[in-house]
Amino acid sequence: MHPPRRATVVGLDLLAAALLVLTAAIFQTGGFVFNAGGIRVSLTSTHRTLVALVILLIYRFVRAARVGPFGLATATWQGMLDTIEHEPLVVRALPGAWARGVVAALAIAAALAVLLHEQLRHLDSVPDFGDPLFSIWRVAWVAHQIVADPLHLLDANIFYPERLTLTLSDPVLLPAISVAPLLALGVHPVAVYNLLLMSGFWLSGVATYVLVERLTGSARAAFIAGLSYACVGFRFDHYSHLELQMTEWMPLALLALHLFVSTKRWPYAVALALAGVAQLYSSMYYAVFLVVYAAAIGAGLVLAQRTAVRPLLRPLAIAALSAALLAWPLARAFSAAQPMKGARGLYEVEFYSAAPIDFLRVNRYSAVWAHRLPPPAPERTLFPGLAPLALAAVAVAPPLGTVRLIYLAGLLVAVDGAFGLHGVAYPYYYLLLSPFRGLRSPARFGALIALSLSILGGFGVQRLLRRARLPSYQHAAFAALVALVMIDAWPALSLVPVWRQPPPVYEALRHTSNAVLVEAPLPEKEIGNAPFMYFSAWHWARLVNGYSGFIPASYKQFSTAMLRFPDATSIEALRQRGATHVSINCAVGDWDRCEAVAKSARNTQALRLITETLWMQHTVQLYEIVNP
Repeated sequence: MHPPRRATVVGLDLLAAALLVLTAAIFQTGGFVFNAGGIRVSLTSTHRTLVALVILLIYRFVRAARVGPFGLATATWQGMLDTIEHEPLVVRALPGAWARGVVAALAIAAALAVLLHEQLRHLDSVPDFGDPLFSIWRVAWVAHQIVADPLHLLDANIFYPERLTLTLSDPVLLPAISVAPLLALGVHPVAVYNLLLMSGFWLSGVATYVLVERLTGSARAAFIAGLSYACVGFRFDHYSHLELQMTEWMPLALLALHLFVSTKRWPYAVALALAGVAQLYSSMYYAVFLVVYAAAIGAGLVLAQRTAVRPLLRPLAIAALSAALLAWPLARAFSAAQPMKGARGLYEVEFYSAAPIDFLRVNRYSAVWAHRLPPPAPERTLFPGLAPLALAAVAVAPPLGTVRLIYLAGLLVAVDGAFGLHGVAYPYYYLLLSPFRGLRSPARFGALIALSLSILGGFGVQRLLRRARLPSYQHAAFAALVALVMIDAWPALSLVPVWRQPPPVYEALRHTSNAVLVEAPLPEKEIGNAPFMYFSAWHWARLVNGYSGFIPASYKQFSTAMLRFPDATSIEALRQRGATHVSINCAVGDWDRCEAVAKSARNTQALRLITETLWMQHTVQLYEIVNP
């Protein structure tokens, strides 16, 4: 291939600049539609212009990588390219790695104990009575059913008579099974939930430490990276979402990927597959996102290693087959439940797709930034904190290295993924990869943005510590960096205590076989059913009520029929649904409305009062539905 003329390079760069300006204009204005010579021209989507820009840039750099932008400063540009250092994909594990790992794990735990001291002091409390109670129910259900009837593990006791209702949201099977012994020993479900929630912070930090130590060879750099990922901003934005804290398998998958590409040994490929499956059984969102992210990182590693692809194919095939076999039971159940759920509507996916301003939105718990930056938006609060950004910026300042370039590319992939339908690649993920059509929030790519920043931040710390040549300076710099990360992430948690026991009226259901319970009056929003799901952990009767990531259409129809409970239409709907009992719990929800319903229910012949009590100064009743 002959080198291109300077004029050709300048033309390509000018065309790229024009495409970039056009993309920005379309993004800001919503697009343009006009007629040119009788031909209607529609420019309303940034996807095509961005794809054209990427293709153009790839072609330009393949043809003339060593020619400066617009043909200018070519010598300076070549000098910058020559400064790119070849970094090893992994460094050899130094003696004492296990001991250093244990010390680092304990130190990260101690730092998190300081940051999360309010939660540790109040293990009986949660930030709200929505998703945390839902997750307590999920964990308790898995621990109960894995012993009672494991073949029907996914047939949870909500939205009766629908089946596979645990698949309406992330089932968090692996985290729930890991704490099942604590529940069996009698530890309160709320305390177990909070310990599990905080373990996601800790294990994610430890896993990131392990990865970054093998990338940098520096235990101190790895510790700062691990601590940064353990307390990064997205964790507190999703403090009510248990599954979104379960990120510990992604750093381990990346470490296995590095080891596999560098050695070509099949056990590392299988380890990559196992980590991916473990992520699937811990948090399905991240497992889906990890496939895209790991593919980008893997491609970069192969290019940096300049290794032949053929030796990698057979181990990858073994790993892919292993992952498919292990994921098959869950995939089969989700496939069977798909008619009940359907795909996510594009309007919903677009709402949870990030916009540029969202990268400045800070979580409501941030003590440092909450009143200095834009307020949070649902699922789109993506400011990671100043410390991760600053340390990553130090890492990517010239001279660059190959591994840092790869993770910089991974960061761009994750940022584009967070933009969702506003980005370049996500519309194609949605069209071509069926798992993406079940996901609501592209902005949850923020977990991989944070991981990329933390890994790059590890390299930044390594660079800073090298500049502090004297040991005393290094100690001081390390301590200052630890303080910077912790102060930057400092949370001001707001917690409310959870009821330790449910109302006593549910005791009757524990001794009633095949009971099907309706909690009335039905809440206006399904999330209002979360307290009733939490109470069901004491009786495990089947519930017609429910709350999850998807709401079955049959429940929405039932809700409409129950609007005037206890009228004749609602009683008939109860019987058609197979309900045997109705509970009226006025301590939860709309008190005034509930007290009126309780008064009417006492005079309804189709309901026979079993027990009534006062709980939290409000009426709680349990009725049996009388057969006609």
